[in-house]
Amino acid sequence: MSGNRVSYRAFLLRLRNLATRALENYGLERAELKFKSYSGNGLYQVVVSASRESEFDIPHGRYALRLHQPGYMKPEYIRSELEWLSALCEAGFDVPKPFMNADGDWLTVVEGDYDVPRERNCTLLSWVEGRVLEKGLRPRHFKSLGEVAGKLHEQSMLWKKPKNFKRPHWDWEGLFGDGFEYGFVAQDARETIPKKHQQAFKDVLERIEDASKQLGKGKHSYGLIHADLGNVVFRCGKARPFDFDDCGFGYWIFDLGVVLAHYMLDCGGKSLKMKDALIEGYQKTSIMPESNLEFLDLFTAARFAQLMFFYQGMALRFPQHSDESLREINQSAKYLKHVLKTMQ
Repeated sequence: MSGNRVSYRAFLLRLRNLATRALENYGLERAELKFKSYSGNGLYQVVVSASRESEFDIPHGRYALRLHQPGYMKPEYIRSELEWLSALCEAGFDVPKPFMNADGDWLTVVEGDYDVPRERNCTLLSWVEGRVLEKGLRPRHFKSLGEVAGKLHEQSMLWKKPKNFKRPHWDWEGLFGDGFEYGFVAQDARETIPKKHQQAFKDVLERIEDASKQLGKGKHSYGLIHADLGNVVFRCGKARPFDFDDCGFGYWIFDLGVVLAHYMLDCGGKSLKMKDALIEGYQKTSIMPESNLEFLDLFTAARFAQLMFFYQGMALRFPQHSDESLREINQSAKYLKHVLKTMQ
């Protein structure tokens, strides 16, 4: 161990110390803390027993404590995410409920006196109960997810956003350009996509640019979306989305494309029945014109292209992880090419 580098075990111990400090800001210092995952964001499950309830109106139950990845989402973005979640909860959606800290702020900043990990922005939300059904998915699950997506879009179109509401834009510049600050130069990432995938990748980017011009950014095509609807659990057959970390302004149809892209990536699924069920559920509740559905396959391909772009950028930024990035790029490219073939 040298310089600012520490072992992964030491890193997790320090991260837990930060999580423990964060809980103090919610009056939950006596709660049980369980590490769940680390993938940029650190995620802990917080278990509050009846005898350890917070004085800040946080009842017993299970919660999610997120330690946000430094340099990814700006503080104003994180606060705005929780503003939307709060509004969705008030509207009756089964989504994570956010909680303010003792200072009445959605965001808790914790300094652990470490170089690694650095200061972290932390948020507390209710734990979303349900099951991930990667192998047990049925058309009825996709129909439910489509209905929820349509309702989310309707709420976001009608909701009067707070004055200082800020989230990223997942338009062409946000997905493939410098519209979002990933920490690498977008052009460098685009131009260094492996040669064997370049033609398909560029084809999608050109088509998305043309489609974006056709769709425009009017309220029936573009608005506040989840942007990562592969993150969903099911309870009693009903879809319950979580992890709104990437929510932002984008094309409604992109949300559905993300669902189908992650169905392929996570399950190897290519069933048209699932796609039809997703559309059927969405059309029951959506505000998007039916004509936008002609772009569904293209925006599914756009998700794969976005992942290729992201992982190529990460390979440039962190060369030590280039092998892992290449595996992700190859996987996404395989399905991107499959979708392009179905569009011919």
